[in-house]
Amino acid sequence: MDLEFITCPVCAVQGTSPLLNKDGFSIVTCNHCNLKYVNPRLKASNLEENYIDGYYPVAKRNHIQHNDMEWLQMEERLGEIQRKFPHQGRILDLGCGMGTFLYLARKKGWETFGVDLSQDGVGFARENYNLDIFCGSVFEIGFPSHHFDVITLYHVLEHIPEPNLLLAELRRILKPKRGCLVVEVPNGESIQIRIQGKNWPYVHPADHLYYFSVSTLTKLLKKHGFNRVEAGKPKRVGRRNGVINQLKFATQYSVSSVLVKYNLATIIRCYATSNQ
Repeated sequence: MDLEFITCPVCAVQGTSPLLNKDGFSIVTCNHCNLKYVNPRLKASNLEENYIDGYYPVAKRNHIQHNDMEWLQMEERLGEIQRKFPHQGRILDLGCGMGTFLYLARKKGWETFGVDLSQDGVGFARENYNLDIFCGSVFEIGFPSHHFDVITLYHVLEHIPEPNLLLAELRRILKPKRGCLVVEVPNGESIQIRIQGKNWPYVHPADHLYYFSVSTLTKLLKKHGFNRVEAGKPKRVGRRNGVINQLKFATQYSVSSVLVKYNLATIIRCYATSNQ
């Protein structure tokens, strides 16, 4: 494997302690800010190749298109945004995949834009939903400054080799003061990773490069001028047909809500804005 060593993207410190080993990779913890990240890791050029070709094969596209849970998840994400921003504006979904979220957002009145590296995903979104999606990097398209009301990154930031460069660009194209950046990532301090360790499904270090906590994600966002960071309250979604499923869902929902409250849930979601 063609690997590279990096310094911590949050605090630029090199000192680390070993945490986990999986699939030939090492996950370490920064001794200064406690960010968990893969070091050494695959080089950025190798990572991008994996997303461009074959990330959305036919079977995966069919599953996402017809999976109720996928649609419920996207509706939950959009619902929280709608509650926070009742006046629709211009929204960019970075890493938009097949465009499910943007399709729903457009139906709610948002002016939608998407960016994704996957040719299969972008092709599907264009052909099936007639969405305005750019295939490539956000740096290539050159959006105007202060252009978007909301920018979303759902399970994207943990994949990005250079998160500082990306966040600087997103700050530039986001409207000052009232523009909001939404970031959702696997929770590196969740109950699951504490119990399961390397067997937690989100631990796949070939492409999940960072394992943020609310604390480390907040530090990274504030580093780029996002002075106000608020933790969202993602809600569990699921099927509720039948008495047994209703009881099961109610129990899981209650447990999940408690874990979200104490930042121990499977995922964390943050809303970040700037004062200027």
